[in-house]
Amino acid sequence: MKIGSNKIVDIIRFFREELKDLYEPDELDAIIAYCFEVFIHLNRSQIILKGQEKVSESELLKFNFAVKDLKNNRPIQYILGEADFYRLKFFVNEHVLIPRPETEELVDLIIKDYNLSYSSVERTGAKSILDIGTGSGCIPIALKKNIPCADVSATDVSREALMVAEKNAKLNEVDINFFYDDILSPCSNFLNSGYDIIVSNPPYIAVSEKGTIAPNVLEYEPHLALFVSSDDPLLFYRKISDLALVKLKESGRIYFEINQLYGHETKELLENKGFKNVTLISE
Repeated sequence: MKIGSNKIVDIIRFFREELKDLYEPDELDAIIAYCFEVFIHLNRSQIILKGQEKVSESELLKFNFAVKDLKNNRPIQYILGEADFYRLKFFVNEHVLIPRPETEELVDLIIKDYNLSYSSVERTGAKSILDIGTGSGCIPIALKKNIPCADVSATDVSREALMVAEKNAKLNEVDINFFYDDILSPCSNFLNSGYDIIVSNPPYIAVSEKGTIAPNVLEYEPHLALFVSSDDPLLFYRKISDLALVKLKESGRIYFEINQLYGHETKELLENKGFKNVTLISE
């Protein structure tokens, strides 16, 4: 089935008819608005006012293909090639995870802690930040935009992901030191001898949890960045915290996004390794 005409109002009607069983009305409205914004640069108000206007044949094809992909569970961010994160735009493809609101909360926490921990004079001095498993680069780029004096580095085991991250750094006009390494068997010695902040959103979904994952995530997002062995679900937290014991400054801090199923176990792991003032933040 194809869109009845080139009119904006018919495109919207087609989206709603074809996708009504897959998405809640509010989510579907957001998807429609997102497509119009990216494909023909119209915002929500404009698509209502210009409902009787027509789009070109090439533009119409984009909307047709978008609906086809959405019906196959492909995430809208991959269809459009971009995602919003912490008021910034990021290029995304299937080599990187789609940035999520909970990761925005992690970034927001780091920025707030930074502003509370240092005086205005101290904040002018460069602080060293390392992001492990950077993916799209959303964490280090958002931190650099909001802590511009920071010396920010980021690493990933996927060279394809690093290419995306480097593209996003250019897109958002920040300088980040990206480098390839594997936290499970590091080879670069992770550059600095003393970081003020180490942050990571590592793979934390146990393979045994695959059955609970939505199809649009399971079928399209990179498993390398999602899953960890069910036999050792805290593997990455253990490896990163071991690195932090060596690479963090005495007054430094480590931040993790975690699997809520293993929240207390993660907290206990860090405390057993000697980290102080470990705080578990949950919804």
